[in-house]
Amino acid sequence: MIVAMIGAGSRARRAHYPALAMLENVEIGGICDLDEAAMASVADAYGIEKRFRDYKKMIATVQPDAVYAIGQPATMYPIWVWCLQQGLHLFIEKPMGVSLHESRHLAHLAAGQNCITQVAFQRRACPMLVRLKEECVQRGPIVHAVCRFYKHDLRPMFAPGGRMMDDGVHAIDVLRWACGGEVVDVKSVAKRVGVPDLNFFAAILGFSNGSTGILLNSWSSGRRIFDVEMHARGICVQAENEGKGRMYADGDTQGIAYDTRAVAGSDESYVWDGTLAKHRSFIDGVLTGSEPDSNFADALKTMEVAERIQSAGLLQFA
Repeated sequence: MIVAMIGAGSRARRAHYPALAMLENVEIGGICDLDEAAMASVADAYGIEKRFRDYKKMIATVQPDAVYAIGQPATMYPIWVWCLQQGLHLFIEKPMGVSLHESRHLAHLAAGQNCITQVAFQRRACPMLVRLKEECVQRGPIVHAVCRFYKHDLRPMFAPGGRMMDDGVHAIDVLRWACGGEVVDVKSVAKRVGVPDLNFFAAILGFSNGSTGILLNSWSSGRRIFDVEMHARGICVQAENEGKGRMYADGDTQGIAYDTRAVAGSDESYVWDGTLAKHRSFIDGVLTGSEPDSNFADALKTMEVAERIQSAGLLQFA
């Protein structure tokens, strides 16, 4: 299977190129970037001979089975639209556009053109988190889940989309995956803490299957934290995707320890953070004609919830 790569930025270099290189049935047939030095560095590292500054020319020359277009949505959105209009199967980074308007149009185009799509919401595919959810659901459905995403960054965010659409969607997506069902109710708080843009969010999400999700996002905290709790009847798990996890059952206070690298069998971040799994599901989807879990229709649901949470603070004054 031949894929074409648009983008040679830092995220693509750290995660997407090395993950693709691990897949035996994938060949990177061409690479495109306006930064020729970055493109040459990546192309040399992965033996990619065909190099382009014009992505349309690359697509016409390489004739790929699928396209990866990795970069900031403000830059990539027109490229994503063009690729979908050509009927190309497409993998993108999150977020799925900088607004709900863009997300809806991308999902509409993908459905109309029968494109296999994937958004890199990799945290739900973290091998340790997947293992811990499997342990929980052996006892029954998830009763409730909690996701906390904190950072220390008290600067205004000038990029389009804001904190919620850029980063907070990761936590929403994990809660949707953990709880299952569809979000049918949202109760939320959104605030500005020391900056003109919204940088604190708290929400309770009600799901169609009776599960409850609790979201806490803050960029005004003291340090970075991304952790998840999942609770089923008589069992609960706690996990920091980037570190350790622990499972407790039947009143036990000691629990069973898990390590994200040990569960994934690798020290490479693109393996234990779930990126490799996202690539596998996308490639398998293209080969079989089936949609992967974070396809554009599903990712749109995450963006819709994000908009509902964010709207709680849009009319508030700083």
